[in-house]
Amino acid sequence: MRTRRAATSVVLLTIATLTVTAIVTATPPSRPRTLEPEEFTAVVLLPEARVSASPSRLDLVATPEPEPIADFLAAERSFAPRATPRQRNRADVVIIPPPKPRPRARAQSAGGGGGGGGGGGGRRVRGSASWYCQAGVSACHYRYPGGLYAAAGPALRVGDWRGRRVSVCANGRCVRVTLVDWCQCYGSRVIDLYSDAFRRLAPLSTGIARVTVSW
Repeated sequence: MRTRRAATSVVLLTIATLTVTAIVTATPPSRPRTLEPEEFTAVVLLPEARVSASPSRLDLVATPEPEPIADFLAAERSFAPRATPRQRNRADVVIIPPPKPRPRARAQSAGGGGGGGGGGGGRRVRGSASWYCQAGVSACHYRYPGGLYAAAGPALRVGDWRGRRVSVCANGRCVRVTLVDWCQCYGSRVIDLYSDAFRRLAPLSTGIARVTVSW
């Protein structure tokens, strides 16, 4: 608290000191006085202009024009008009003929239709064959209790495949079967033969045979 009072007293004392000093050192403004003739300075005209003796008009002596600044010379260039394009003659135009379309490859025949013959289309599928439908052991198609039949895998289900006759060959032997069913035939399996057809190619104990199916 004492420190604040001391600081306030110092500030008030400083302001009073400055006020008194300004009053003492202030001088009254001086009175205006008349200027003497010798205090005036004569006006001298530039050498490039002079007043003629005739009081009726002023003749100004023209000074030579200064040389143009080189930086602005480029802006004063004149551009020649653009030449009009020459009209092409027929001899100048080269007509490029469109490319000839490539001949399409003939689509392979989907094979013989249902029911009847096979082997005329020239299609072949290679893979594995398994077997099913053994009398008294495994189930068969309800309409075909036994015989030379087979279930078609995904690779054989092309076009009207049901009822198609295909040729299945393995180990130098071939058998013709009729596709009456379908199978999932995962992996490399392409066909699932009835046991009657499979045993003509390999013993049933082998379970799987590598075959080529054509129709």
